[in-house]
Amino acid sequence: MNSNTKISNDYKFGFTGAKKKLGINNWRFVFNAVNTFSGAEQMFYIEFEMLNAWTSVEAVQLGFKPRVNISADDLQYALAGTDSAKSISTEEIVQPSYCAVRIGSFGKEGKQLCSYYPVKQVKFNNKPFEIIVDNKYFNENKIGGFINVPEEEKAAHPELLCDSGYAKWDLSYTIKKDYKNGYKSDLIRWFPFGLQTEFSGTIHFDGTEYAVDPRRCSGYSERFWGKGIPEPYFHLSSANLTSVISGKTLFESSFAVNGIFDERVSFIGKFEDIDIELCADGSKRQFSVVWDCIQMPETENPEENLLHWSVSLNSKEWVIDIDVFCKIRELNDRTIELPEGRRKVLNLLEGGSGTGEIKLYKHIGNTLEQIEHATLTKVICEFGHIEEGEF
Repeated sequence: MNSNTKISNDYKFGFTGAKKKLGINNWRFVFNAVNTFSGAEQMFYIEFEMLNAWTSVEAVQLGFKPRVNISADDLQYALAGTDSAKSISTEEIVQPSYCAVRIGSFGKEGKQLCSYYPVKQVKFNNKPFEIIVDNKYFNENKIGGFINVPEEEKAAHPELLCDSGYAKWDLSYTIKKDYKNGYKSDLIRWFPFGLQTEFSGTIHFDGTEYAVDPRRCSGYSERFWGKGIPEPYFHLSSANLTSVISGKTLFESSFAVNGIFDERVSFIGKFEDIDIELCADGSKRQFSVVWDCIQMPETENPEENLLHWSVSLNSKEWVIDIDVFCKIRELNDRTIELPEGRRKVLNLLEGGSGTGEIKLYKHIGNTLEQIEHATLTKVICEFGHIEEGEF
């Protein structure tokens, strides 16, 4: 790495032994970039995923043809978790098994490009840590590669779960502090190891060049592995906080909320010189939590309709209240295949343009003292339900 921060082994490794055959193992990097021609900003994500990778070592096995367009029914499904899998046409059902590299953009015109490989083609190194597959690589301080998905390939293979297009990226990154906690159980492990990640470099996406500036990148990195995905899936994260109290930008502040784990969320946050970790794998006596994601009342202008994420955490020392809003038109609808097979998927609404506020209070005796009240921008917002699929 390009800093004194030492990445924990949990960043480098995932499930091993018998556990590695069935499950998800995922690295995710999210960052903001600037169009070098227009100056417009765009949020991107890059992922490396292993899904049941050792089930089919020699060949990629993809699951099925998904829905990819957001509709009113899709929105209500994602919020309510109703069963829509019966509408999928009958095809041969296989156990998915592959390694995937994905790059995507958030927003109204958001899209995702994917490349799939059998695990046999992936090279892993531990000292130093590195993953190399084809023209793509991930290591402790750089990620790079390119993906090209022709329109005819996308049309012929909807089971690729992606769009057509071209992307090339060459990025360096530095993690300001390595976070090792988040959630840990026998079945699932999540932690935002790069809660504040500084990216630099360039990305070309569909013919447009973007520059990634570490001062403006709003970088975030996380790890997840497990036998399945939390359901419902709930995520918020941001490194763009401005104090309402002082009026200053909080450059050393960021947070991530993830779940749902055993009816709770995990909160990992930094408020300048205060670090707070409220992990859902701890005792339920340590903190209580209330969360929700709902559609706000519709407006006369459909373009302004909103989803509202809310979280309230209460521990013996801290009270944290978060409210985030994102325009529905700026959310992508992504279908994520699950290791259980049987066409089981996570139907996920996600965006990178959430706005809102976060309030931090401290228990002092029988009173609450407000420590910080900050506005939020460029919040990563995600919510989804698992679709049971065909049996």
